[in-house]
Amino acid sequence: MYEKIPRLYETEDVPLEDKVIHQRYQLKPVRFYWLVAELDQERDLAFGYANLNDDQMAEWGYISIKELLENGAELDRGWRSCTYREAMERIRSERRGGLSYL
Repeated sequence: MYEKIPRLYETEDVPLEDKVIHQRYQLKPVRFYWLVAELDQERDLAFGYANLNDDQMAEWGYISIKELLENGAELDRGWRSCTYREAMERIRSERRGGLSYL
């Protein structure tokens, strides 16, 4: 699962909207989600996009996978890798359709 995720900084030249999102973590009760584009497995540190149920304040940055899991976030095992642009379209579609993605 982790072996296909680029290491930190490997995709720094790729525009954000074109980065491949390999994983999504979710904290469903509060509709938070994190999208993982790069990962340092030894440190359990990822680079990706965090949305804490506020599209205006969502941002790219570093994410501690350990802290996510310790605070109840769950890996979306049904997630399929796609670009950030496609991920956001998928998430918006899930919201419109009333699907419980979060």
